[in-house]
This record gives sequence, C-alpha cells and structure tokens, in this order.
Amino acid sequence: MTIKRLDPVSGHLLLFLIILLSFCRLFPLILMKRLLALGIFSAMVLSACQPATGDTIKLGYIGPVTGDAAALGKDMLHGVQMAIEEANAKGGVNGTKVELVAEDGRCNGTDGASAAQKLVNIDRVIAIVGGLCSSETLAASPIAEAGKVVLLSPGSSSPAITTEAGDFVFRNYPSDALKAVAMAKYVKQKGYKKIAIISENTDYCTGLRDAVVKQVGAAGFVFNEAVEPGTKDFRTLFTRLQKMDFDAFITNANSDGIIAVMVQQFREQGFTQPIIGADTADSQVVVDTGAAAQGMQIINVPTAGEGKAFEKTFTDAFGKPQSSIAWGAYAYDAANILLKAVADAGADGTAMKDALYKMTYTGIVGTIHFDKYGDPVGIPYVVKEIKDGKIVTVQDLPIN
Repeated sequence: MTIKRLDPVSGHLLLFLIILLSFCRLFPLILMKRLLALGIFSAMVLSACQPATGDTIKLGYIGPVTGDAAALGKDMLHGVQMAIEEANAKGGVNGTKVELVAEDGRCNGTDGASAAQKLVNIDRVIAIVGGLCSSETLAASPIAEAGKVVLLSPGSSSPAITTEAGDFVFRNYPSDALKAVAMAKYVKQKGYKKIAIISENTDYCTGLRDAVVKQVGAAGFVFNEAVEPGTKDFRTLFTRLQKMDFDAFITNANSDGIIAVMVQQFREQGFTQPIIGADTADSQVVVDTGAAAQGMQIINVPTAGEGKAFEKTFTDAFGKPQSSIAWGAYAYDAANILLKAVADAGADGTAMKDALYKMTYTGIVGTIHFDKYGDPVGIPYVVKEIKDGKIVTVQDLPIN
C-alpha cells in the first residue's frame, strides 16, 4: 500500500481517512510509520486503529524462544498459553477474553528492551509475563515502569532486580541472594574448601557469582573466571584449571545449552571433581549430555508440577517439556497471578500493581506473597541430582 502526500481539499482528506481506517487492521505498522513520516493527524488515526475497547485484554510475554535458552523459554511460553486457554474456556476475565502477545527476548537486554517497547507502546498489553533471563527483565523494567505496565518474571533471579527494577516489576521466582545462601550452606555441608567457577558475563551469572562468593568467602575460590555471553569453547580455561587443586566446579551460565557444553568439555578434559549448577542447569538439555552430567548436583527451587495433573495437561497440550516442567509451572502461575490481579482490580496498571502487593496466591509452585520489593516470599530450595537420565530431588536445603 502506498500513501501519498494529502491534498488540503477537505473532500480528499475525508476520502483518505475512510480508506485509512478500512485498512487499519490489515496494515497497522505500515500506516503508523507513514503517518509519523507525514506528520498528519497521527493522534487521530492511531487512536482509530486501536482494537475496540472490551474486545480482548492483551497479556504480553517476553522470553527466549530462539537461541541457547530456547528450551526454557518455550516451556515458559507454553505455561502462559495454558493459563490463558484455561481462563478463556471459563469465559475470560470478568467476561473478556484474553489474548497472548509473545515476543522473543533471546535472553539478552537488547532484545528484551525491544520486546518491551513493542508490547507496551504498540500492542498496549495490560501486563507482561517475563523475562526469563535477568538481562531481559532488567532491560524491560524501565519501559514497563514508564508505561505503568506490571511486569512479572517467572524466572529472573538477579539480585539487581530487587533494588533496580522499579515498583511495577515483580517476580514469583526468588532472588539469587537467597540461592547463594543455600549454595554456601551446601558447599560447607560437603566440606568443599577449594572451588572453581566459570561464569558468563551476564546480569544473572554475575549476580549469582558475586552472591555466592560473598557467602562462601573469596578465599574459598581458587579459580574464578568469566567469559563473554555465548562462549562455547572452554578448553583453554580448562587447560589452566588442570594446574589447580580444587574440590568442586560450579558451572554458571545463562542458558542450559551453554551449561551442557561446559559440562561436556569439563569431563572430556578428564576432571572427576563434582559439578554444581543452579537454575539453568535444571534442564533436560543438560541431562541429555549423558555420562558427562551423571551425578551433577543442582541447587534450585523445587520442581513444581512434576507427576501431577498439571504435568499431564501440559504434556497433552504441548508435548514433553523441553527443559523442565518447573519452568512451565512458574510461568503458568505468573500468568494466573496477573489474571487474578485484573479480575480483582481491573486492567489499570497502577491498580493491578497495588493488588499484587496485597495478594496471597496459591498455585502449582506453592503459596506466596510479595514483599515490598516485589520479590516472592515462601519458596524454599532443594538439592537435585542427575541420576540415570533424570533429575531427582535428594535433599531439602532451607536457608535459615
């Protein structure tokens, strides 16, 4: 469609607007760009092109559906889809159907920010589930805050989110500041005195590394190296590690795909020391490395929804989880928390935010409420182990 410069004659103007409005639903993005370029009646036309009030309420999603963390992101997306489908089957929220608008955050800040800009300023979503990765969430949070759109992450754990993300940003997944306490407790239980760690240089990995080093003590780390995001060749670092005396190795990467590569190369170098991982290691992608991952310890929240009705419904609809049913469960709960906030307070962002601070929610993951920073209260930690092609829980690990 080509839009020419307008003739000032009123009849031509009227004809232009009629044609423009008739094509708004087919070509909104093209029309928007043309209107902004021409500088003509943009406010009037953009308002006319918005979906009719009350048709649907739009819920956004930000998470990696491509790239190294895609398995986790797709499981989360399916959890959100499941919640929306169930809500719509019951007539929607307060009689209005829910529409999902999903964007690929690719587990990085640049794409996370772009996704948030689109969801908040173009799609006009009422709230956002996401991001999965802390980089996505931290980049999206100023945009959500400025637009007064509630953002609820089901997977971001960087401690920076607590203090930097803003009043409209929540998460139903706990901070690494708490996980670090649990990991330090486990390290002390096992008697590990000399630890090696390799971390990706991302918000999540840096936050987790710093918190764990603080809890364990810097003297306990004999090898502490960082690599650029997406690094897949760790052989040079492992060659250096060959010269070190260490008791255990912590693999600290932003995605399960990178964790799997790191674990495989670690064992290929002949290391026999125990491997410890956290959130992103809790995935079938890591299990599928086979013998390299056997016996690996994972410090994480409990695997929610496993072996219950939730997992059967999820699997029937979307197939076997690509990473872990837990990621789908956290996203499912996050979507339902936001839909409950809409049901209780309406679609106004400020009202939804206030409703969340007052809410106590019981879902697949358990019963939680939010503290003054929007962080969840009530989620414990456990030790899991990769055994015979499965991830099994072997120990509760309370942080108190």
